[in-house]
Formats: sequence, C-alpha cells, structure tokens
Amino acid sequence: MNYIKSILALFGGLLSFQAAADATDKTANQTLEDVKVTAKVQRSFSKSSDGDLRDAVNLGLLGKQNNFTSPITVVNYDEKAFANQAPRNVVDVIAKTDASTMNFGGETNTISGLYVRNLQIDARQFSVNGLSGLYSTYNSPTAGVASAQLIKGASTALVGMDAEGSAGASVNIETKRAGKQPINRFGVGYFSDSRYQTSADIGRRFGANGEWGIRVNGLIRQGDTAREHFSEKNREAAIGADYRGEQLKVGVDLMYSKRKTEGGRARVQDMQLLKFQMPEAPDGKINLIPQWSGQTTEDKTAMATFEYDTLKNVVVSGGLGYMDSRYDGSFTQLKMLNAQGNYRAEPSRAIDYLTRTTSANLKARGQFFSGSLEHQWNVAADYVKRHRDFDRSSKTFGGFSSNIYQPQFPATPTILSVNQQNTHETFTAPSLALSDTLMMFDNKFRLTLGTRLQYVRQENHQKQTKSTTHAISPMITAAYVPNNQLVVYGNYMRDLEPGALVDNDNAKNNGETLDPVKTNQMELGIRKNWQDGLITTTASVYRINRPSAYLNAQTGVFGYGGKEQNTGLELSTYANLLNKTLRPTFGITFQRAKLKNYQTNAGNMIDGNQQVTSPRVIAKAGVEWDTPFVRGLTLNAAAQYYGKSFQNAENTFRLPAYTTVDIGAKYALKLPKNQQVTLRGAVENVFNKNYWQIQRGRYDRSFAVVGMPRTVWLKADYEF
Repeated sequence: MNYIKSILALFGGLLSFQAAADATDKTANQTLEDVKVTAKVQRSFSKSSDGDLRDAVNLGLLGKQNNFTSPITVVNYDEKAFANQAPRNVVDVIAKTDASTMNFGGETNTISGLYVRNLQIDARQFSVNGLSGLYSTYNSPTAGVASAQLIKGASTALVGMDAEGSAGASVNIETKRAGKQPINRFGVGYFSDSRYQTSADIGRRFGANGEWGIRVNGLIRQGDTAREHFSEKNREAAIGADYRGEQLKVGVDLMYSKRKTEGGRARVQDMQLLKFQMPEAPDGKINLIPQWSGQTTEDKTAMATFEYDTLKNVVVSGGLGYMDSRYDGSFTQLKMLNAQGNYRAEPSRAIDYLTRTTSANLKARGQFFSGSLEHQWNVAADYVKRHRDFDRSSKTFGGFSSNIYQPQFPATPTILSVNQQNTHETFTAPSLALSDTLMMFDNKFRLTLGTRLQYVRQENHQKQTKSTTHAISPMITAAYVPNNQLVVYGNYMRDLEPGALVDNDNAKNNGETLDPVKTNQMELGIRKNWQDGLITTTASVYRINRPSAYLNAQTGVFGYGGKEQNTGLELSTYANLLNKTLRPTFGITFQRAKLKNYQTNAGNMIDGNQQVTSPRVIAKAGVEWDTPFVRGLTLNAAAQYYGKSFQNAENTFRLPAYTTVDIGAKYALKLPKNQQVTLRGAVENVFNKNYWQIQRGRYDRSFAVVGMPRTVWLKADYEF
C-alpha cells in the first residue's frame, strides 16, 4: 500500500510540476502548446545498417531514442535480421555479429542466453514490450518477435531489476504488429539432420484510417537435429492486436510456445574442480546423453500495453502482463573423470519446474523549458513478481560411465515421479525511477541525471523466511552531438541483483538476507559516420566492478568482499558500399575479467587471476553481397572467433580458442500481382569445427556443452 501511495504521489507531483511549468512559461509569453511529445524517433543518421539494426531503441525509463545518438551502448535487431538467419532461438541473432557477446545453451534444452561484457544474462531475464520476465524460462521462441534489443552494461536504472537479477546487460523483445500493407506470408523449411518447419505470418489493419490491427504468427518445427539421439518438437503461436488512435495507442499480445526435446541437455558440470586439462571437444554430432533423457518446456503469456498523449506536453504509458511456465522431464549431470575423455553421468532425476510471473509498469514523460534550457523528464514505476515451485524425484538409478568420443548408454530406465519439493519461493521487485535530461547549446549537449529506488522482497516458503531490502541505482549519462555524423558519449550506471539468503551454519548472520548486489559501470564511447553515413565506426571502453560474497574468516560474517573487475575495449564498423550492394561488418572486443580478493565456490581466495570461461579476445566479421549477375540474389558469409579462456580461477588450465564459419544465400523472386517467393539457405559451422561452448555458473563454476556440428538449413517463403 505504501508503494502504491508513493507511485501516485510521485506521478501527481510531476504532473502538478508540469502544469506549473506550463503556466510559468505562458506568463513569460512562451508558447509551449505547439510542442507535442510523441514516441516517434528521428531516422538514424547512419545509412550503413540497411535496416538490420533498427533505428529506434526503447531505453525503458528514458523512452524511445535514436540508436546512433543514444548515450548508452545499445543494438536492436529487426525482423529482417531474424528472417535472414532463420534462428532457432533469439540469442543466436544477437551473438552472430556482436563481438561483445558470447552465447550459451544454443539448441540444447537448457537455459539459453548471452555473456555481455563477461557477465551473464539468460532468457528468464528478458523483457517483452518493456515488461520484465515475460519472454520465457527454458525456451527461446522466435515466431512473434519483431526485434530484439540489447542494452550493453548496467541498466537497472533504465528498466528495473528483473525477475532473476542480472548484471551487465538487459534484453527487450518487441512483438510483431500489423503494418500499413497486408501481410500474407507462408513458409516451409528444412534443418539438418531431418527437421522440417512450417510457418505462417498474417497481418491486417482495419478502420477508416487503419486504426485497428492484428498480426498472427505460427511456427511448427520437429525432427532429428544434426546431433545423434537429439530431436525436438517445437510449437509456437503469437497473436498481436493493436489500436492506433490520434492520442491513444493500445496493444494486446497472446503468446504460446512448447518445445519437447529428447537427448538435448548434455552439459559437463564443474570444470573448475578438475585437476587436469579438459580433453579436446568430440565431434559435434556426438551426444553425451541418451535419447531417453529429455525435457519439455511450455510458456503461456498474455499482456496489454498502452500509450496516451495528453496533448499537454505529457505522454503516459504502461502495461500489465502474466506468464505461466512449466519445465519438466528428466536429466542427468555429467562430470569429466580424466583427460582421456572418460566421464560419469550422475543418477537421473525427474523434474517439474513451475514458474509464474506477473509484470507491470506505469510511465510518464514530458518536457518544459527553464529559461534557455530544455528539460525532458521521465518518471516510471515498475513491478515484477515471480513465484517458483520446483519439484523433483529421487534419483532413478546409479548412473553410468562412458567416454566422450565413443559414448555407450544403458537401457531406458523407469523414471520415477516427482516426490520432493526442491524450491518454493516468491520474488517481488517493485521500484520507482525518475530522470531529467537537460538539452543545452542548441541541443548539441545532453546531460541526463536519474535514479531508481529498488525494493526487493524474497520469501522462502520452505524455510518460512521473509526479507525486504532496498537499494539505489543512480544514472548519469552525457552525449555530445556536434553534428549529424559524430556522437561522443559517456555514462555511469549501477546494476542491482537480489541479495543472497545466508545459508551457512558457521556464519554469525546465518538466515539473514544480504542487501542487493551493487555492480557499477563507467563507460566512454564514440560513434562516427563516414561517407555521408555509408560507413559507421564505433568504439567504447568500459569498466564494470561486480562484488563477490563469502564468509569472512576474521569476523565470521558472510557478506560482500572482493570483486570481479571487467575491463574492455569494443570496436566495430559496418558499411553499405557499392551503391548499397555490399554490406560488410566487423567487430572485435578486447576484455579482461580480473579477480581481486575473490573467493571461489570451493572457498579458495584468488587475487589477480582471470575469471573462468572469459575469452580475452572475441572477433566477428560478416558480409552480404547483392550480386550483379543474378537479380535478387544475395550471398553472405560470417566468421566468429573466440579466444582462449580458463577453465578454473587458479588459471592452471586453458580452454582452446576456436573459429566457426557460416555461409548462405538469399534469392527473392518477384511475381505478378504483388506476389514474391524468397528462398534462403545457409551452412552453419561450414568446416565442422569441434569445440566446447562454455558457460559460467555462480562465482567461478564453469560448464561446457559440445558445440553443434555442421548444420544445413533451407527455407522458402511465399508472400501475396
């Protein structure tokens, strides 16, 4: 109740202040009635992205802004990027080209996500249309996705704490809407080894001025993957309806996805504990777990969003959504036994994970003048609540041993039913935020000051404990835009994560909940257009300090101490050359995740070493070429390089560097009566590179998944 009163008081106060500012300006004979705040964003100054990188970015509290002039590093991949890559999950679209990212999980039915600036974010933390935690839990659907936006670095002040608590990045998914022109698109596809896909995309607008719209998307994909004993059965559906009036805009989305896999979760656990070098990765076709070990993930989501232009220099927007997710099946954990590739599969368990998420927000923005200064103010209230009810069975049988190069599996066992409660907890995170952007020197310099007051309530229903904590997430950004071709920017941001419940009998504060984890970031960057925007170069340097937590031997208190210091330099360029027929891209990131007085998961103190599974260098290059010899034919290629990384915090063993290469083509054939057939195809991992796809858990825990082998896909879309 106090939180609701605070929201109403804050919004009421700001609206009153806006009214007073309007009245003052009228007295000063300044006519502000002609100034209308809208969500429209100026077309990007850069012409080099050719549409793959969307111009408008949604920065949460700060609203929609132009990508090129934003004071924060952000990329936004649109429908064209998704269509050209035929991705099986969202993270692949981002990770294919952005050198500051590294994906994990992939097509396996475990959590999929990204490392951004050495810090992890996964699908459970993605937002949809600005509503936190409503994307998925253990799946990554693509059918209803219009764009995927990645904000690099700390972003709690912008979007609030997510339902799991991430640091280092945030991802927002925008859903599809009907456009001005009718959409009738039907597709069929093939993915090796024998997966077949059908899809449909239908959109219409109705009304005298096209006020009403509906967009329906569906996708079915099933069959055997390129990996042995690994198959999937995937179903996705998304309905997006909207109303676009003169002042009011409303959107409603219904989304459903269900993915069943057999033999898909083959992850080697806890590499950091090994006393030997991880053996070379096996052939990507090899599966380390039997086909009878599989999982099903199902998500059901409903949401509504709105935006209302008051015509008095104030725009109010908000949304409300709910997601019901279930993840069930059975899986086993794998542990490497020696450098020759022998491994042990732990006894299998049945699981049944139920997650319910409610998310809401309410925002207002406006502008006024104070003398010659223009102020753009924003205020937001965000709320997310996630209830986790995870059950499991007893261990089914004694496990088995095998070898990663020639695995042998036992017969299908009798999987027990779930009979134990593993996790039962509720997480609630309401917050209030405000900001003011000062526009100075003919709008060439923009300074933003903002803050978010974040509350965190955690309930452990098994241990019957409750805790409420809070913290401040400040924000300072600045952008200097001397002309349309150059932007220099900087920011100081802070991410917040839920504090851990102390569960250590040796700790004096056992049973207490720590304050939220505070991760601080400083960043400087520059973006420059060349050749009238046909070539764009970007550079940014950052430092992110994330604290660790451990039991202090001197005080006997479990708390924060030491840190992981992530420092990096990101360079990228993309262009649109030869009369916009050649589109090369290149990016490289130099990064270091240094541990300072850091306690590992095993209790060892580390100082000065590199964090596990963090490549020092990541480089990615790509090119698209519209051929002159065949009208409508586009060829493309891409390469990704990941440098060496350590498998343990002691830095005694390294994981090797690897490079993967993809090639593809697209042919668009226009037919009479506005018909078109588009053929796309690609070969991923052309040279069938064997590699470990790495992942980091809490503290320094490190895992590895066998990288997918060469994969061929073909897709045909018919539009009319």
